Order: sequence, then structure tokens, then C-alpha cells
Amino acid sequence: MGKGFIGAVLGLAVAFVAAFVSTLLFGFKRTSDVDTAGTTKASAADSTTSTAIVAPVEGTIIPLSSVNDEVFSSQAMGQGLAIVPTSGVVKAPVDGTITALYPTGHAIGITSDSGVEILIHIGINTVELNGKHFETLVKQNQHVHQGDTLVKFDYAAIQKDGYDPTVMVVVTNTNEYGAIETTTATATDDQWFLKADAKTDDSKEGVSTNVQTGLSD
Repeated sequence: MGKGFIGAVLGLAVAFVAAFVSTLLFGFKRTSDVDTAGTTKASAADSTTSTAIVAPVEGTIIPLSSVNDEVFSSQAMGQGLAIVPTSGVVKAPVDGTITALYPTGHAIGITSDSGVEILIHIGINTVELNGKHFETLVKQNQHVHQGDTLVKFDYAAIQKDGYDPTVMVVVTNTNEYGAIETTTATATDDQWFLKADAKTDDSKEGVSTNVQTGLSD
């Protein structure tokens, strides 16, 4: 069998593992590509340009690889960045639809109007808080605009309870893009934080290597 076939199999395996981990950790699955009105939603393949993503929370930007959670640091969930928060307000990083919402408010998924699937995970192991210190202000399938408030959380109280409040921001459909660019800034501002670049014709022919193939547990 050729390398292309093996790469395709690995890509499918990674996609399956990521979906499984999402369901296991966050209690949700991706919504259908067809909305309740029967209209096909935008996909990454429809985009021919870059989608700019702004930071959803104020704070210090750190590499995703440095967070103390292997699921995120290994980039098994996709590429992105992390933020050590100095504010307890999570805002929409793009215009899009809330496609994943965990009842405890510690994780939220938004799909941009151009098809970028973004997971915002507030803190490490904060699912164990069962909603304590979190207030969710949006609903599943709600359309939001960049800058709209999605969740409020008390990062100081989370830390006091013994949890790391670092916010992970991940493009979960990384493999549908040619590249995920990351800012070189060390502090959040109103400029782009991540960029999802559409695949070129050449990159569409192969399987993206952006998503890592290793996942420990």
C-alpha cells in the first residue's frame, strides 16, 4: 500500500479519536452539517481565504504545548493557543453559531460563518466543579457576533479551589485547513489571535499533517 493510503487511514483514525475524546471529556458531539431549517452549513472547503479569530478572553498568550493537559498540549484536539486569563469574560472570537455547549459552562464550541470549528475550554479538569464559578449566557444553536459575551467565570475562585484556569482555544477541524497561523504577541489585544488559512489546490490533494497522530489517554 502506498504512503498516501496510509496517511489517509491515519487521518481518519485521528479524526475518530478527536471526536471520541470530545464526547468523553466535554459530553457533546458535533452538530450535523445540516441545521434545523434544512440548510447546509458552511464548511472549511467552501472558504478560499483566511478566517481571523480574535482572542476570546483577556490575558497572557502561551503555546498550547505548554498547558498541563496532554489532550490539548499534544494537539490531538487540533491546533491553537492558550491564554492565562486576567479577565473572567469569554467573548465570541468570530461571528458564528454555538454548536457545542456543556451544561457546566467550562467548555463551549462555536462554528464560524466560514466553517471554522473552535473549542474554548476554560481551565483544566474544571468539569469537576460542576458549574461552580461559571455562568453561561448563550444557548445551543444561537448565532452570535464577534465580541458577544458567551460565558462569565471567576478565574481567581477557580484557582483558589485548586484548578488551573488556563483557557485553551483550539481549531478542532484543523485538518480541513492548509495552516493554522498563531500570533506572535504575548498579550491579547483586538487583533487576530489565530488564522485558519484555506487549503491551496496542492494541499487539498494530500492529507493534512496539522493534527498530531499521538494520543496517550
